[in-house]
Amino acid sequence: MNSDAPINRSTSGKASAMIGAMFRYAFVVAASAVADAPKAAVAIFLAAADGARS
Repeated sequence: MNSDAPINRSTSGKASAMIGAMFRYAFVVAASAVADAPKAAVAIFLAAADGARS
């Protein structure tokens, strides 16, 4: 092993695992929000159309 190579000490293993878990959770939440957005848009459109008729 090269003794001149820098050692990465930016985050510990536990902290790195926590960051990874947070990113995975954030991507799941974002994907869920994107999947639900069209349903919410339809509900808002129908409510607006119903309000316009009355």
